[in-house]
Amino acid sequence: MRRLNPWLIVLFVLALFLMFSQAPGGARATVGYNVFKDLLAQDRVEQVIVRDSVATVTLTEPTEVPVVGAQQPVRAERVTVRLPGSQATPDPTLISQLEAQGVNYRFDAPSQWLAILLNFLPILLLIGLMYFFFMRAQGGQSGVMQFGQSKAKKYGKENRVQTKFTDVAGPEEAKRELIEVVDFLKNPAKYHQIGAEIPKGVLLVGPPGTGKTLLARAIAGEADVPFFSVSASEFMEMFVGVGASRVRTLFEDARKSAPAIMFIDEIDSIGRKRGAGIGGGHDEREQTLNQILSEMDGFDKSSSVIVLGATNRPDVLDPALLRPGRFDRQVTIDLPNLKEREAILKVHLRNKPMAPGVDVPEVAKSTPYFSGADLKNVTNEAALEAARLGKTQIDMSDFYRALDKITLGLENGSLTISPEEKKAIAYHEAGHAVTSAVIPGSDKLQKVSIIPRGRALGAAFYLPEEQVLMSKERLENQLVVALGGRAAEEVFMGNVTSGAADDFRKATNIARKMVLEWGMGDNFKNMALTTDSGPVFLGEDMAKPKMFSEHTSQLVDEDVKRILHRAYERAKGLVTEYGAAMHEVAEALLSQELITGDVVREAVSRVGGSPQAGTPTPQPTM
Repeated sequence: MRRLNPWLIVLFVLALFLMFSQAPGGARATVGYNVFKDLLAQDRVEQVIVRDSVATVTLTEPTEVPVVGAQQPVRAERVTVRLPGSQATPDPTLISQLEAQGVNYRFDAPSQWLAILLNFLPILLLIGLMYFFFMRAQGGQSGVMQFGQSKAKKYGKENRVQTKFTDVAGPEEAKRELIEVVDFLKNPAKYHQIGAEIPKGVLLVGPPGTGKTLLARAIAGEADVPFFSVSASEFMEMFVGVGASRVRTLFEDARKSAPAIMFIDEIDSIGRKRGAGIGGGHDEREQTLNQILSEMDGFDKSSSVIVLGATNRPDVLDPALLRPGRFDRQVTIDLPNLKEREAILKVHLRNKPMAPGVDVPEVAKSTPYFSGADLKNVTNEAALEAARLGKTQIDMSDFYRALDKITLGLENGSLTISPEEKKAIAYHEAGHAVTSAVIPGSDKLQKVSIIPRGRALGAAFYLPEEQVLMSKERLENQLVVALGGRAAEEVFMGNVTSGAADDFRKATNIARKMVLEWGMGDNFKNMALTTDSGPVFLGEDMAKPKMFSEHTSQLVDEDVKRILHRAYERAKGLVTEYGAAMHEVAEALLSQELITGDVVREAVSRVGGSPQAGTPTPQPTM
């Protein structure tokens, strides 16, 4: 439990003291002015002391008097009474009556310091509360000025980072580039003697989950120099100037510990282009960025401090931050390829009990476009699946269930589907499967399912071949497979359903890219009408000129419509030609709900076609 601030206790006691000190000393009862006059007329008053229009009256002997607020008279030896002090109700006869009765009286002046304290008491209490909350915000640190101090975590000899490059699997090219940075810090003379300068900064760029932060930790573990780690959002605070102050403090601490490494994670949160938002302007974020720019390339050229930055949005960074002399190098960490995925899976499976039949390369093939974080999640979900069934080892079935769960979601066993709807789903998935099996150059079909998962009522899974370039023919084949489900519904059910909504979104996206970016439209060959960089800020997007006219937009729509129409007509022709295979696959799905790709390929081969190997990535359909 947190201890109460001692200053608050002192202020509380002082407030109580001031409150009780205002009460007339020794008084036990308050009476009305008429009662006081009666007591004075009866010669029962011995002494009167007046302070601030309140009289403390000492009686000659204990007397029962009617007290204000009491139902019955109270026997008292000393009472208090408020004297009439306003101009409307004066009592000019009081003093003469006191003198006539021989009463000892005096008027005490009010205490000046007490009045001053009473006036300033609310301000003192407010200051005390502000001090208390500032201390809590600083985690108990001493002083409000800690707001300007850096919140970076420092790793040195006492708390070294244990991660090494051997713990990082996957981006071999990036690792080689960063190993050279570590060598800069360990052997600077090797580079200085040939006239080379140590790079000021290295920016790690890549999609989320690809291991940028993990690589930074590996550099810290390998370099054996002080390592400062901070998230860029920690520079920002509600007070103006705090971000710039924290940047100065961080760089000062790093220079004192040089040679050192400074890691700023998610640097795009403060490194965005200046003046690009609506209103532009001079805000706290820009002050912080200006301070970082000044510190990274100021007048001090002899500092042996390397700044590591990590971001998944390099397109939004300010150009001044990316120029040579600040972030000299950009190391791109892409999604892992097949070989790298296999290596990453082996790292995450090191401490897990595996069954003898587990095929790690097969799992790697089943996870195209998965990041390192996604692969770690796959291995963890497989372990959870095995534990849920009471197994002591993880086998391939656990990996398959984990992949289904991650890709499509949980099985929706409570969903009620009518026999007619189930038949439509079966023919829809059969349309995807059969078209992928007969189109040359398609990806290998792994399995087909009509088990509802998440928002998908069915799905076809593929083992795609990873390619850097996509040919026009291959893209058109992907469109045929994507539209094969709707074509099967129209040909074999005589009616169409809403299950192809996701297929249409994906197909339209591919067709628009073919026309706008890849120059594959009939009207716009060999030209790009737009780029895929996208708007950086709303203000910048509004300031951009329009890329093309309304007439050009109509021609683009015509090209997209023409590409999709050709693909759909081709899909209808294929499902009609291989009608026997369609019926066989649909009946197998209705009876088993889950079939392998071999079942589809065998059905196609019996019709007389030459089965190929499927189509694109594992995608939910329907």
